[in-house]
Amino acid sequence: MGQKTADETVLMTRLIEAARAQDETALTLLKDQTTLDPDRVHDLRVTVKRLRALWRLMATQGHRKIADKRDKALRDAARQLSSARDRQVMGETLAALRAASRREYEQEAVDEVLRVALPEDPEAVTPPAPDGLPAVFSEDQAAWDALPVEPGTELIRKGFGRLYADARQRGFQAIADGRAAQWHDFRKSAKAQLYLLDPVADRLEDSDIAIKDLKKLGRRLGELHDLQVLDDFLRQAGKKADNKEPFANVRQMIGRREADVVADCEKRTRRFFGPKPKAFRQDLRRALGFKKGD
Repeated sequence: MGQKTADETVLMTRLIEAARAQDETALTLLKDQTTLDPDRVHDLRVTVKRLRALWRLMATQGHRKIADKRDKALRDAARQLSSARDRQVMGETLAALRAASRREYEQEAVDEVLRVALPEDPEAVTPPAPDGLPAVFSEDQAAWDALPVEPGTELIRKGFGRLYADARQRGFQAIADGRAAQWHDFRKSAKAQLYLLDPVADRLEDSDIAIKDLKKLGRRLGELHDLQVLDDFLRQAGKKADNKEPFANVRQMIGRREADVVADCEKRTRRFFGPKPKAFRQDLRRALGFKKGD
């Protein structure tokens, strides 16, 4: 990446190699598996998100048709694993809330909610390996193999820059509105930005791009999403419960934690997405060793 290039083909090649490696990782995770443990489910879902982010970038470079096709296939693949992952995360989130509380009545409330709404069920978090899932990643790898690397590519201006601008707008909109739907919308764009920069992260550590804040923001947005999903689940489950008090107590715990997480998300959003899109593009070009551009 130290080589300077006007058409950014070196960067394109590096991104394609990163995508192929993600497909290879997924195929390795699935090899000879009849069921998927929680760690494999998580790793496969993250792999899908990384690939979808890279295809979204390729859509800005004249490859929209194939990018849309692959994005749909990957999205459908991830959906087959979503219920198992949600069940696992809700249990982990409740356990974390319990561990953070020193109030006995809150700890008892978490225990009751777990007993009533999320009873232990190993099969719920260890689903069968979906048929056809390896083929999705094999076909995706073949699509990356066939993707042309052409002179004139404008990955930074038309790709990274535009996606940064979109995520930035969504982030400041989430801060202004404060609604769960807005934070959820921003989370997807911010995590995609992180996944796009990850293949060149080694060049960003000492740059003007606040990559550490973006990494922390990604984790905080994930935690916020988990809290909001759990809160919605408990809101619905509490309506059916004979004893609604434990559900109300746990939702209050979620509310307190959510307020702290939102405050951190706002701080890190302003840090990473503070620069305007043009300044971000210039910082990225400089970090990657490219000639000065817009």
